[in-house]
Amino acid sequence: MKLIKIGTLVLGLLAFTNVNAQDKKGNRNPEKAFEKLDANNDGKLSLEEFSARKQKPGNEDKKPADNEKVFAKKDTNSDGFLDLNEFSARPPKKE
Repeated sequence: MKLIKIGTLVLGLLAFTNVNAQDKKGNRNPEKAFEKLDANNDGKLSLEEFSARKQKPGNEDKKPADNEKVFAKKDTNSDGFLDLNEFSARPPKKE
């Protein structure tokens, strides 16, 4: 029984370490980004909240109209908001 507890503890620590290492490497974590952007905590992003996100390096010169285009493409149900699934969805590959 004691061995099982120790094994569970070790696995938990390994999983925790792995998650933290992934975050520090800059891997994509849409859930955390969504939570940070959702200023009023209503579970959806408005265009205003979406536009507040940090630009990727090299994209600082993007215009507000670019945000509107990206937002409109992601808003697949056209309700004027992005839920987590819409926000997290990767854009379709260009052919």
